Amino acid sequence: MSSAPKVCLLIPYFDADAGLLTALSSVESDSLLPDVCVVDDGSQRVPARDVLARYTGPLSVHLIELPRNLGIEHALNAGLDYCIDRYPYIARLDCGDRNIGQRLAKQLAYLEDHPDHALIGGWANFVDLDGRLLFTLKHPVDARAIRKRIFLNAPFTHPAVMMRSAALKEVGFYPDNYPAAEDLALFFKIVRKYPTANLPYPVVMCEVNPDGISTVRRKTQIKSRIRLILHNFDGSFMAFVGFVRGVVTYCLPRGFTIFFNRVRSIIRRGKGGPR
Repeated sequence: MSSAPKVCLLIPYFDADAGLLTALSSVESDSLLPDVCVVDDGSQRVPARDVLARYTGPLSVHLIELPRNLGIEHALNAGLDYCIDRYPYIARLDCGDRNIGQRLAKQLAYLEDHPDHALIGGWANFVDLDGRLLFTLKHPVDARAIRKRIFLNAPFTHPAVMMRSAALKEVGFYPDNYPAAEDLALFFKIVRKYPTANLPYPVVMCEVNPDGISTVRRKTQIKSRIRLILHNFDGSFMAFVGFVRGVVTYCLPRGFTIFFNRVRSIIRRGKGGPR
């Protein structure tokens, strides 16, 4: 392997303050040290440049500052535009989330061993703001199961993925017409064209933030997911179930969803079966 990093870690930022340093420091123990691209989506309270001025770790960080708050999909696309011709692989992480173990090294090894695969994700531990484990989200592992699961919910945890730049050149960047579900929109494009996979163990620790997109813009996100299902509807049983599930989820409070995932995680740990 050459000395130049093959992977760029893309981190969107908006007034996240110490959450950025948390994300960066969690990567330093990985045997694969990536380059990092931070995209500040027009922060007003705490610009990313002020936070990065306090960073003294070994990672090489490139900062992109958008002139105003354009939304996460535009921030991510600005990062992809910078990375795509410079690095064969682009990984994701969010401010406040933490890399676990040798995540990046293992994901890079997987993609290099499976040249037909466009994306590799992994399971994720979800914790509250005090670091207490709420549940472990265990996505399907193989490409066939992922193609089915995508109609039920996102088959990847967004900040846990590593993507092949060549595949992104084929399918395009994050769509901007599915508010709060830009990740699922991109996943649909990738999964329909390429094999994908998940590592069968947690690779990131994600905070359940009451101010996060999945909470504050929950209704908007679910509406976008329902539109995505209809746009990609293939007449399959899973597509039908996914549509009904989306409508039901829209009617349920966020707290019920967290509780359900927590109970499901406990049951699956007890069974020890496939996730």
